[in-house]
Amino acid sequence: MLRVVLADDENKILLLLQKLIDWKRLGYEIVGTANDGLRALGLVREKQPHLLITDVRMPGCSGIELIQRAKELQPDLHFIIISGYRKFEYAQTALKYGVEDYLLKPLKQEELTGILMRLGDKLGKEAALEFQLKQSQERQQELLMESLANAAEHQQPFMAYADEGFRTAEGVCFAALVRVDMAATPQDPGGYQVILRSALEIVRRELQSLTGIYAAAIQKEGIAIVLRMSAYRTVAVKQCFTKIQREIEQQRDMFGNLRCTICLGSRQTDFAETVLSMRQAMWFCRDRLCHPQSWRDAESERADFNQRYLMEAAQKKRFQVAAECLDEERFEQELEESFRTVMSRENLNGQMLEDWFYQVLEACLYGMQQNGQAEERFAENMEEKFWLCPDAQSVLQLLRKDISRELQRLRDERSLREMRPITEAKRYMQQHYRESLRLEDVSSAVGFNATYFSTLFKKETGQNFMDYLTELRISKAKELLCGETLSVQDVAEMVGYSDLKYFSRLFKKATGVSPSDYKKLYK
Repeated sequence: MLRVVLADDENKILLLLQKLIDWKRLGYEIVGTANDGLRALGLVREKQPHLLITDVRMPGCSGIELIQRAKELQPDLHFIIISGYRKFEYAQTALKYGVEDYLLKPLKQEELTGILMRLGDKLGKEAALEFQLKQSQERQQELLMESLANAAEHQQPFMAYADEGFRTAEGVCFAALVRVDMAATPQDPGGYQVILRSALEIVRRELQSLTGIYAAAIQKEGIAIVLRMSAYRTVAVKQCFTKIQREIEQQRDMFGNLRCTICLGSRQTDFAETVLSMRQAMWFCRDRLCHPQSWRDAESERADFNQRYLMEAAQKKRFQVAAECLDEERFEQELEESFRTVMSRENLNGQMLEDWFYQVLEACLYGMQQNGQAEERFAENMEEKFWLCPDAQSVLQLLRKDISRELQRLRDERSLREMRPITEAKRYMQQHYRESLRLEDVSSAVGFNATYFSTLFKKETGQNFMDYLTELRISKAKELLCGETLSVQDVAEMVGYSDLKYFSRLFKKATGVSPSDYKKLYK
């Protein structure tokens, strides 16, 4: 849709313009109306329309002045002017400023429709080219911010993807992060991305009024920003980022309780040094997990990169053992104790909490690997979810919930894996119970060591091997004894017993009656 702003000092003209034609059918969307020139100028700045339809005489500023000032704000903006016959000299003046066309009052539907149809084809092509250019510029900004964030994360030199404006312009430059958190950890990362995209649009719009040299893109930490100014203007920067913060948090009614944290890195004259500025902003972003504040600035507080967390070897081992045993209860107890320990540390910061998170995850993954393979992308998904956490308690809940669920999955998988040879063993015994079966014969048939197979068989069936085989044979014997043609001796031999007395003793112990009495009962 092509965006349109309507401006006229008469409300009846504005209403007529809106109702005169089917805007949507022609591919247009009215995004704002104004009764004076200053309000119209504000709408141009806010809505970034493709077309402005304006009267040539209005309060605030005239239509001519509005066109001049709107062109400065948005050089590609197109105009249609509205004029009365007695005011046509103003329209003639406006035409000198590149106005596309004009409408004479009283307004006629066919005239406006014809102008919009002619203009629509031209605007549609320009809008497509504008969109492609915007996509290219946004991709350049993404590459720049990815490179800067990666350099800051790994403390590497940074110059990649920096355009000429950043490298050669004089003044100061700095990095910033706009972090958006929800009251509870988002269950849907896709939904959270919608919020971030909306925040990114707000950031780009407001930065445009602060400086023409900037880049902003969505990163895992939030909206990452780098900008250059000819001179650092404290009040202007404060106003810009405060407005960004306020506009993002105004979306609470739609998305729930949002919290926006502004993290500013130190000011630098050398663009290459913005890697330090970004590293500071990222440190403040992490630190909000422990110390929630709406505004963090490296110029007024220190980012303590040297304070890190290292888990004790004994504690790490306990996590490994709990995970190796697939023991959820043991893992959760260890997790609670470990969390209390780390949260009680003096000078705890968000970086230390992140260290703790990754060390717990690493220890548990090592333990789980002893019992099977963790789900594909499990670690990557955990990292993505970590960056959705708004506070320390959410980090704890993430570890508890997701690792416990993975332990349960691995335990179920192991149970199925262990049940498979038992099922095969039972099938083998069903087929060979008449033979002189030994534990070694069956365990070998299913590919297991006899000792391990015996333990596994007892665990899965609740019976040892010989008791199960006896129960199977007696069950088959009962079926055969119900017939009329077979003797007890015949039945004993058919179910694997050559010794009649031994068979009779086992049968009576299992059923309470002798084989011959059982046969009489069912004659």
